[in-house]
Amino acid sequence: MKNEFYFFSLLCIIFIFSVVSCSNKSHLEYALEKAGDNRIELEEVLSHYQDDSLKLRAAIFLIENMPGHYSYKDSAYINKYYDAIDSIADLYPTVSFEERHTLFRQIINKYDMYQETINDIEYISSEYLIHNIDNAFRVWEENEWANHVIFDDFCEYLLPYKAAENQTLDNWREYFENYCDASIHDLQYCSLYRNSPCQACEVANMALRDSVSPIISSETVIPVRKLSTLTNVSFASCNDYCVLAASLLRAKGLPVAIDYTPQWPIRSSGHTWNILLENSGMNTPFEGAGSYMGHPHIKEHKMAKVFRKTYAINREVKELNNEEQFVPEVFQNLFFKDVTHEYMKPQDIELKIKITSNTNYAYLAVFDNADWVPIQYGKIKGKKVEFEKMGRDIAYLPVICTVNGIQGFSNPIILTVDGQIRILSPDTINKQTLKLYRKYPVMKSLFEVSNRMIGGKFQVANNPQFLNPVTLHTVEELGINSKEIRLDRIINKYRYWRYLSPNGSHGNIAELAFYEKDSINPVVGKIIGTNGSYRDGGSFYKEAAFDGDILTFFDSPHTDGSWVGMDFGRPVNINRIIYTPRSDGNCIEIGDEYELLYWGNNTWQTLGKKVATDLQLVYNNCPTNALFLLRNLTKGSEERIFTYENNKQIWW
Repeated sequence: MKNEFYFFSLLCIIFIFSVVSCSNKSHLEYALEKAGDNRIELEEVLSHYQDDSLKLRAAIFLIENMPGHYSYKDSAYINKYYDAIDSIADLYPTVSFEERHTLFRQIINKYDMYQETINDIEYISSEYLIHNIDNAFRVWEENEWANHVIFDDFCEYLLPYKAAENQTLDNWREYFENYCDASIHDLQYCSLYRNSPCQACEVANMALRDSVSPIISSETVIPVRKLSTLTNVSFASCNDYCVLAASLLRAKGLPVAIDYTPQWPIRSSGHTWNILLENSGMNTPFEGAGSYMGHPHIKEHKMAKVFRKTYAINREVKELNNEEQFVPEVFQNLFFKDVTHEYMKPQDIELKIKITSNTNYAYLAVFDNADWVPIQYGKIKGKKVEFEKMGRDIAYLPVICTVNGIQGFSNPIILTVDGQIRILSPDTINKQTLKLYRKYPVMKSLFEVSNRMIGGKFQVANNPQFLNPVTLHTVEELGINSKEIRLDRIINKYRYWRYLSPNGSHGNIAELAFYEKDSINPVVGKIIGTNGSYRDGGSFYKEAAFDGDILTFFDSPHTDGSWVGMDFGRPVNINRIIYTPRSDGNCIEIGDEYELLYWGNNTWQTLGKKVATDLQLVYNNCPTNALFLLRNLTKGSEERIFTYENNKQIWW
């Protein structure tokens, strides 16, 4: 009887291979070999579906792409970590936001350590895989939101048994089936919404947002990958909430995937968001547990590359990893595909290449405020290399990956808006003078508050009530950097000096300094002005305007009529006033030491260090057609590459 069983099993496997003639048998056989002792579990899944050709294809898809997928080991430690997070969830409605954050921090600090993983192919059970396949097919076939999904898309958007690595292989589909579900059921009463996956997706995602109350934060070193526990985490990364949203929506039969840009080309870090496959055939982006449909991120942000997370192995990237000894971290992941063309009109870049290193691949990198980060690969063919689908209006550096890390092998390039390639080859013969006011571009957060000083007045008086004050200067234009007001024509001396903010500005000013004639140090008196602060902390009282820190600022409790100044105890004749609007700390600060560099000979070349004695830095004899970087050696971390064109810094 036992021999008959094995003979029957062998016939089943032979039958499976013959039925699925379109499948790459070597991929399936490779996966079964990688399973080791767990092979019998996977063969049981194949045998289970021998009479259902479509589910058999789905099973083969999951198995042949399983090598490389992994999960946390089901250890007592990781389960205690999840239980601890779950234990404080019941307290959330009764405590403040700050108390909730403190409780969460205490847990993740206690469990902050590396967790061992195991390959899914070596331990996943036939029961779990069959249960997942059957449930995925059920929501695909029975749910009106997935009527438009063809089989190939089903395999990526609905079928996978997990949405992220390290995910706990539990009953997440059942957990999410009725989670945040009430409003979706009501859509059946509207003819317009009844068969609209977009509307259903938005309703469910908004319900998820209201349930979780997410705060985007990179809080955890051990990512929470038990999905029922992740619903109890209010502090997580954008990727965490995308994993949560993808799982929730797939469980309801909504075809959802996760897209990401590995590195912004204009700032640090990258970003992750979700996309929904609509019944129009288009992919619509949205932010998991966040924004409405069609709004995944700041639309003004340029992107160099966009990838989609997949369950299927990227065979081309796998070949790269097999051929190369050293591979950038972003391409050590095998589960993604390039979808840049869905977000923009990209441009292919072909470059000549001269390298002596033993490598078959080169990369294009963007700058992340500190280092060059590869975001696309290209296979070297002869003396050329081509990089496909690159975002425009972006600066790139061609690099290779070696035992010593990322190394440039050619000059930086700019891919212009109209698709032209501009090579930044520094000209050290034709020199130029650079006048620099910042080391980092003005970003959205600073721009939105930069107009709060327009209409503000600098006034003097000889009475503390500022009766009949004399206005010396009115701010008439938007200011980002520190400003100097020259008062050479002031003859009379005054004891009381102040800045009176315009209505609606909460008195916002970061720094205020008064200088007597020929003095290099500000004159000091008693700080006077509007008492209190709109927010807690000494960083926002009137004293913040004189603390020497441009990252702190006066934030009055009153919207209108706020002011801050000094009583010098005697009438004084001030020669100049230097003030700083609410700031990001990236303008030139007097007394700080800076270093200007340019990219040449495949590395950063210094143009010298200087201590700022003015609100601008002047560097003579600088190369033209070069890529520059200004560093503050005294403090701060935000730095951005730029070119210098028509006497202006152009940020990249």
